Amino acid sequence: MQISPGLYRHYKGGEYFVYRIATHSETNESLVVYRCLYGDFSWWVRPLTMFTESVTLEAGQQPRFAFVCPMSVNEAERRASGESLEVQASAEDARFMAEAIKLAERASDNDEVPVGAVVVQDGQIVGRGYNRPIGGCDPTAHAEMMALREAARHLQNYRLNDCTLYVTLEPCTMCVGAMVHSRIGRLVFGANEPKAGVVQSQAQLLEAPHFNHQICVTPGVERAACQAQLQGFFKRRRAEKKRDGADKLD
Repeated sequence: MQISPGLYRHYKGGEYFVYRIATHSETNESLVVYRCLYGDFSWWVRPLTMFTESVTLEAGQQPRFAFVCPMSVNEAERRASGESLEVQASAEDARFMAEAIKLAERASDNDEVPVGAVVVQDGQIVGRGYNRPIGGCDPTAHAEMMALREAARHLQNYRLNDCTLYVTLEPCTMCVGAMVHSRIGRLVFGANEPKAGVVQSQAQLLEAPHFNHQICVTPGVERAACQAQLQGFFKRRRAEKKRDGADKLD
């Protein structure tokens, strides 16, 4: 097992921030410098072998420490102080959200709710998706799901730890579950979904302690543009229904 800086979860549930791998000046033994993110929040130095070894449980062999997601020192400090894992938006975030908005327009053109998504790795889009459950006769064909599938195929890996998912609307329960399973490192979304959003609105699922992966979140990127796109779509739909109803009365 290779150890790299980031957030780790102990097999019994505790969370730890690994800062770096060091070398003992006398014995040349490899050491892990890490911080406990619960309890006393203390910094520790322990042998690397303690992190890489497995434990025997009823279900079989399991790593003592499992990697959750990348994490900076500042994020670890915020986590230890009880703050959420929200990350501030950047100019690059706005650029990629603009790409997601373009994809959402394709959904609207097909008379689907306009939601678009892109998956980004190292500054490059590796997955694109937009809503198409009606046209595809697929209840799981949300924009996020389509983008995750394309990214996994492109990278030939079902784990997307070092990727960011951009989506124009706050994700639902299904999509949050898919993000956790794919190990997405970060989520950036535009408009809140007051009825079914489960990142901020109806629930805060990504803060649930039972998940084996933590995702950094940046909400509200290009919120106004994403909201305007959705509102324009539903305004048009209402006008069409009203017109169709009037035609039937004639």
